[in-house]
Amino acid sequence: MGEGERGRGEDRGVSATVVGLTGPIGAGKTTVAGLLRELGAKVLDADAIVHDEQSRGTLGYTAIVQTFGTKVLGEDKEIDRKKLAEEVFADPNKLATLERILHPRVIARILEARKMLRERDVLVVEAIKLLESGLRNVCDEVWVVLAPREAMLERLEKRGLPRAEAELRLRNQYSEEQYRKAADVLIENGLDRDQLKTRVGAEWSRLTSAARGRGPSPAP
Repeated sequence: MGEGERGRGEDRGVSATVVGLTGPIGAGKTTVAGLLRELGAKVLDADAIVHDEQSRGTLGYTAIVQTFGTKVLGEDKEIDRKKLAEEVFADPNKLATLERILHPRVIARILEARKMLRERDVLVVEAIKLLESGLRNVCDEVWVVLAPREAMLERLEKRGLPRAEAELRLRNQYSEEQYRKAADVLIENGLDRDQLKTRVGAEWSRLTSAARGRGPSPAP
Protein backbone atom coordinates (compact mmCIF):
# COMPACT_ATOMS: atom_id res chain seq x y z
CA MET A 1 0.00 0.00 0.00
CA GLY A 2 1.22 3.51 -0.81
CA GLU A 3 2.62 5.83 1.83
CA GLY A 4 0.72 8.82 3.19
CA GLU A 5 -2.80 9.50 4.31
CA ARG A 6 -5.41 8.62 1.73
CA GLY A 7 -9.13 8.71 2.04
CA ARG A 8 -9.59 5.49 0.04
CA GLY A 9 -12.47 7.10 -1.79
CA GLU A 10 -13.21 9.86 0.72
CA ASP A 11 -16.93 10.63 1.03
CA ARG A 12 -17.62 8.13 -1.73
CA GLY A 13 -20.69 6.25 -0.48
CA VAL A 14 -21.57 3.73 -3.21
CA SER A 15 -19.83 4.85 -6.37
CA ALA A 16 -17.21 4.05 -8.97
CA THR A 17 -13.68 2.94 -8.15
CA VAL A 18 -11.30 5.88 -8.58
CA VAL A 19 -7.72 5.28 -9.71
CA GLY A 20 -5.26 8.14 -9.48
CA LEU A 21 -2.69 7.81 -12.26
CA THR A 22 0.47 9.83 -11.71
CA GLY A 23 4.21 9.95 -12.20
CA PRO A 24 6.87 12.40 -13.36
CA ILE A 25 6.35 14.49 -16.46
CA GLY A 26 7.35 12.47 -19.51
CA ALA A 27 7.03 9.08 -17.79
CA GLY A 28 4.20 7.87 -20.02
CA LYS A 29 1.06 8.48 -17.98
CA THR A 30 -0.97 9.36 -21.07
CA THR A 31 0.08 6.12 -22.77
CA VAL A 32 -1.10 4.10 -19.77
CA ALA A 33 -4.31 6.15 -19.57
CA GLY A 34 -4.95 5.35 -23.23
CA LEU A 35 -4.54 1.62 -22.59
CA LEU A 36 -6.96 1.83 -19.66
CA ARG A 37 -9.47 3.71 -21.80
CA GLU A 38 -9.28 0.93 -24.40
CA LEU A 39 -10.02 -1.58 -21.63
CA GLY A 40 -13.14 0.31 -20.59
CA ALA A 41 -12.07 2.87 -18.00
CA LYS A 42 -13.53 6.35 -17.87
CA VAL A 43 -10.51 8.65 -18.06
CA LEU A 44 -10.26 12.24 -16.92
CA ASP A 45 -7.18 14.38 -17.54
CA ALA A 46 -6.60 16.73 -14.61
CA ASP A 47 -4.49 18.97 -16.84
CA ALA A 48 -7.45 19.45 -19.19
CA ILE A 49 -9.60 20.38 -16.19
CA VAL A 50 -6.95 22.89 -15.11
CA HIS A 51 -7.03 24.36 -18.60
CA ASP A 52 -10.82 24.78 -18.36
CA GLU A 53 -10.54 26.35 -14.92
CA GLN A 54 -8.09 28.93 -16.28
CA SER A 55 -10.44 30.05 -19.05
CA ARG A 56 -11.52 33.67 -19.14
CA GLY A 57 -14.64 34.28 -17.07
CA THR A 58 -13.96 31.55 -14.50
CA LEU A 59 -13.12 32.06 -10.84
CA GLY A 60 -9.78 30.39 -11.48
CA TYR A 61 -8.93 32.93 -14.18
CA THR A 62 -9.81 35.83 -11.90
CA ALA A 63 -7.75 34.47 -9.01
CA ILE A 64 -4.71 33.83 -11.22
CA VAL A 65 -4.75 37.30 -12.78
CA GLN A 66 -5.24 38.93 -9.38
CA THR A 67 -2.30 36.94 -7.98
CA PHE A 68 0.23 37.00 -10.84
CA GLY A 69 -0.85 40.06 -12.80
CA THR A 70 -1.68 40.67 -16.44
CA LYS A 71 1.83 39.63 -17.50
CA VAL A 72 0.56 36.03 -17.69
CA LEU A 73 -2.07 36.97 -20.29
CA GLY A 74 -1.79 36.66 -24.04
CA GLU A 75 -2.97 39.17 -26.62
CA ASP A 76 -6.45 37.63 -26.51
CA LYS A 77 -6.58 38.28 -22.74
CA GLU A 78 -6.70 34.54 -22.05
CA ILE A 79 -4.10 33.08 -19.70
CA ASP A 80 -1.00 32.18 -21.70
CA ARG A 81 0.03 28.83 -20.24
CA LYS A 82 3.63 29.24 -21.35
CA LYS A 83 3.92 32.63 -19.66
CA LEU A 84 2.27 31.28 -16.52
CA ALA A 85 4.63 28.30 -16.46
CA GLU A 86 7.65 30.57 -16.82
CA GLU A 87 6.33 32.65 -13.92
CA VAL A 88 5.78 29.79 -11.47
CA PHE A 89 8.17 26.93 -12.26
CA ALA A 90 11.28 28.90 -11.29
CA ASP A 91 9.77 29.80 -7.89
CA PRO A 92 8.41 27.02 -5.63
CA ASN A 93 6.38 29.54 -3.60
CA LYS A 94 4.61 30.85 -6.69
CA LEU A 95 3.98 27.30 -7.88
CA ALA A 96 2.45 26.41 -4.51
CA THR A 97 0.23 29.49 -4.71
CA LEU A 98 -1.03 28.50 -8.15
CA GLU A 99 -1.73 24.98 -6.93
CA ARG A 100 -3.75 26.32 -3.99
CA ILE A 101 -5.91 28.17 -6.49
CA LEU A 102 -6.45 25.28 -8.88
CA HIS A 103 -6.36 22.02 -6.91
CA PRO A 104 -9.67 22.50 -5.04
CA ARG A 105 -11.40 23.21 -8.35
CA VAL A 106 -9.95 20.07 -9.93
CA ILE A 107 -11.04 17.94 -6.96
CA ALA A 108 -14.58 19.29 -7.16
CA ARG A 109 -14.78 18.37 -10.85
CA ILE A 110 -13.51 14.84 -10.17
CA LEU A 111 -16.07 14.28 -7.41
CA GLU A 112 -18.80 15.54 -9.72
CA ALA A 113 -17.74 13.11 -12.45
CA ARG A 114 -17.61 10.18 -10.02
CA LYS A 115 -21.21 10.74 -8.95
CA MET A 116 -22.34 10.19 -12.54
CA LEU A 117 -20.87 6.67 -12.75
CA ARG A 118 -22.05 3.25 -11.63
CA GLU A 119 -20.52 1.28 -8.77
CA ARG A 120 -18.78 -1.19 -11.06
CA ASP A 121 -17.25 1.56 -13.23
CA VAL A 122 -13.62 2.61 -12.96
CA LEU A 123 -12.71 6.28 -13.16
CA VAL A 124 -9.04 6.94 -13.93
CA VAL A 125 -7.75 10.40 -13.12
CA GLU A 126 -4.49 11.27 -14.84
CA ALA A 127 -2.85 13.92 -12.67
CA ILE A 128 0.79 14.92 -12.47
CA LYS A 129 0.24 16.62 -9.09
CA LEU A 130 -1.94 13.91 -7.57
CA LEU A 131 0.40 13.19 -4.65
CA GLU A 132 1.00 16.83 -3.79
CA SER A 133 -2.68 17.75 -3.82
CA GLY A 134 -5.76 16.61 -1.94
CA LEU A 135 -6.78 14.62 -4.99
CA ARG A 136 -5.10 11.48 -3.66
CA ASN A 137 -7.65 11.49 -0.85
CA VAL A 138 -10.51 10.73 -3.24
CA CYS A 139 -8.67 7.83 -4.91
CA ASP A 140 -9.10 4.16 -4.05
CA GLU A 141 -5.73 3.31 -5.57
CA VAL A 142 -2.70 5.28 -6.71
CA TRP A 143 -0.95 4.02 -9.83
CA VAL A 144 2.50 5.44 -10.52
CA VAL A 145 4.20 5.35 -13.92
CA LEU A 146 8.00 5.65 -13.91
CA ALA A 147 10.58 5.74 -16.69
CA PRO A 148 14.36 6.24 -16.91
CA ARG A 149 15.26 9.90 -16.41
CA GLU A 150 16.99 10.23 -19.77
CA ALA A 151 13.96 8.80 -21.56
CA MET A 152 11.73 11.37 -19.84
CA LEU A 153 14.05 14.23 -20.81
CA GLU A 154 14.12 13.07 -24.43
CA ARG A 155 10.31 12.91 -24.55
CA LEU A 156 10.05 16.43 -23.14
CA GLU A 157 12.53 17.75 -25.68
CA LYS A 158 10.46 16.18 -28.46
CA ARG A 159 7.49 18.16 -27.11
CA GLY A 160 9.48 21.35 -27.62
CA LEU A 161 10.77 21.96 -24.09
CA PRO A 162 14.40 23.13 -23.90
CA ARG A 163 16.60 20.71 -21.97
CA ALA A 164 17.14 23.15 -19.09
CA GLU A 165 13.40 23.73 -18.66
CA ALA A 166 12.70 19.99 -18.81
CA GLU A 167 15.25 19.36 -16.06
CA LEU A 168 13.77 22.19 -13.97
CA ARG A 169 10.29 20.69 -14.21
CA LEU A 170 11.55 17.28 -13.14
CA ARG A 171 13.36 18.81 -10.16
CA ASN A 172 10.13 20.51 -9.05
CA GLN A 173 8.37 17.14 -8.79
CA TYR A 174 8.55 14.26 -6.36
CA SER A 175 11.68 12.12 -6.41
CA GLU A 176 11.54 8.60 -7.81
CA GLU A 177 11.82 7.23 -4.26
CA GLN A 178 8.81 9.28 -3.14
CA TYR A 179 6.77 8.06 -6.09
CA ARG A 180 7.67 4.45 -5.35
CA LYS A 181 6.66 4.76 -1.71
CA ALA A 182 3.32 6.33 -2.63
CA ALA A 183 2.36 3.72 -5.23
CA ASP A 184 -0.28 1.05 -4.74
CA VAL A 185 0.53 -0.08 -8.27
CA LEU A 186 3.90 0.67 -9.88
CA ILE A 187 4.23 0.55 -13.66
CA GLU A 188 7.76 0.71 -15.06
CA ASN A 189 7.57 2.24 -18.52
CA GLY A 190 10.89 0.94 -19.73
CA LEU A 191 8.95 -1.93 -21.25
CA ASP A 192 8.05 -2.22 -24.90
CA ARG A 193 4.45 -1.51 -25.90
CA ASP A 194 3.30 -5.14 -25.79
CA GLN A 195 4.83 -5.75 -22.35
CA LEU A 196 3.33 -2.52 -21.05
CA LYS A 197 -0.08 -3.50 -22.42
CA THR A 198 0.16 -6.89 -20.69
CA ARG A 199 1.14 -5.30 -17.37
CA VAL A 200 -1.68 -2.75 -17.50
CA GLY A 201 -4.15 -5.44 -18.56
CA ALA A 202 -3.27 -7.62 -15.58
CA GLU A 203 -3.86 -4.77 -13.13
CA TRP A 204 -7.11 -3.89 -14.88
CA SER A 205 -8.37 -7.47 -14.51
CA ARG A 206 -7.57 -7.44 -10.80
CA LEU A 207 -9.25 -4.07 -10.31
CA THR A 208 -12.44 -4.87 -12.20
CA SER A 209 -12.78 -8.26 -10.52
CA ALA A 210 -12.71 -6.49 -7.16
CA ALA A 211 -15.26 -3.94 -8.37
CA ARG A 212 -17.64 -6.68 -9.54
CA GLY A 213 -17.26 -8.38 -6.18
CA ARG A 214 -18.76 -5.38 -4.41
CA GLY A 215 -22.17 -6.38 -5.72
CA PRO A 216 -24.54 -5.49 -8.53
CA SER A 217 -24.84 -1.89 -9.67
CA PRO A 218 -28.07 0.02 -9.70
CA ALA A 219 -29.56 0.69 -13.10
CA PRO A 220 -27.99 3.78 -14.74
